[in-house]
Amino acid sequence: MLNIMNRVRLYHALLAILAIAAYLTGEIDPAHAWLGYGVAFVIVLRLLWALGGERQVGLMRFYPKFEGLKLKGAATHPAISRVLMLGIALSLLTVTGTGIAMDQGRSIGLQPASAERTYVQSPAELRYAGDGEDDEHEDEEDGEEGPLSEIHELAGNLLLAFVGMHVAYLLVFKRPLAKFMLFLPRAAKRKPEPPTSA
Repeated sequence: MLNIMNRVRLYHALLAILAIAAYLTGEIDPAHAWLGYGVAFVIVLRLLWALGGERQVGLMRFYPKFEGLKLKGAATHPAISRVLMLGIALSLLTVTGTGIAMDQGRSIGLQPASAERTYVQSPAELRYAGDGEDDEHEDEEDGEEGPLSEIHELAGNLLLAFVGMHVAYLLVFKRPLAKFMLFLPRAAKRKPEPPTSA
């Protein structure tokens, strides 16, 4: 059986692969939606795992604690890594939640694919409707435009930025951990050479 850190590493790899694939298939339906639901499933499993009580997977690992943060050594303080992880978590939850809200289960068969979303007009729009003034809303079919879509896209771009900063931070300041999480071999320790007689 895998130890806790190897299970964390496998979870991390699965989530990263699904999230990257979802980002890269942003314009390819239904693959993008299926991958988004896969991300949501992995997030739910992670939350359930955190409730199990193992300290290494507790949700407090995402909460930055700034006690002891001083200018000297600030770059390696755990709060920096936790701020980046919190940014990743919030962006990931936002992009996944808005994606599911826009899809409303169509891609996984919870609603018929032909079901159309209805655009609800505000009283002001109803008052001034006429002569095609609200034609701009006809292009908003399937929820591809509008505030929810903009939040989804913004959260996806923020997620990419936070992941980039997280990876760069680990490679610069926590290289052994980065290598472990990326399944890279550890550098072999060099044995000291025996002294030579002169």
